[in-house]
Amino acid sequence: MKSTIFALFTILTFTLTAQVPNWTKYSCDADSYTMYSELSKGKAVLLSFSNQWSPASTETANKAEALWQNMMSENVKVFGFLNEDEYFNVADCDDADAWTAENGITYPTFINIEDVLTNYVNKYTTNGAVNLPWLLLFFPDAENPGNSMLAYSGNNINEVNHILHDQWLQSTGISTDEMQDLRLVRIIDQLGRTTEFKPNTPLIYVYNDGSTKKIYVSE
Repeated sequence: MKSTIFALFTILTFTLTAQVPNWTKYSCDADSYTMYSELSKGKAVLLSFSNQWSPASTETANKAEALWQNMMSENVKVFGFLNEDEYFNVADCDDADAWTAENGITYPTFINIEDVLTNYVNKYTTNGAVNLPWLLLFFPDAENPGNSMLAYSGNNINEVNHILHDQWLQSTGISTDEMQDLRLVRIIDQLGRTTEFKPNTPLIYVYNDGSTKKIYVSE
């Protein structure tokens, strides 16, 4: 059985004093994104490193999309980094297109990611090795993005979800009273049509104060 372990060994010295590594990447649609730019906007940033051949990566990608749909209105940004295709070759844009289509991914996804992966491996591991899928969640320092806080490093997307709900939403100033006063008044689909709750379907919840939230529950 093929191993799902991916290891990077480097000669760089691991240090806890270095800043959060910055990067700028272009998606296959030629859209440009920069880590520090997102952090400077006050957004929590989730990085999801994957291999196309890994079943665990596929499962994580599906759950990361659900998280993205649920949290995108809460100043949360998700980025995908696709390392290898299903044949263990370096992923290209055809692979990225297939990956996003198969998993319903709408968050930005990048290829040619070895430089970013290496920088984060050296920053956030002690032995220069990491298993993919690998998730890194950062809480922002908008004034100094390099000093942003690593809130999670691991491969459990459910733990990331809990951290975002238990810590991030609280830190953004949503009080318990405000949450209790909110009432769901309508559910609509992406075309604006009133609908009922449906699993595995992107939905928009409309609340009594006029606010909305995108919801996606996979079953």
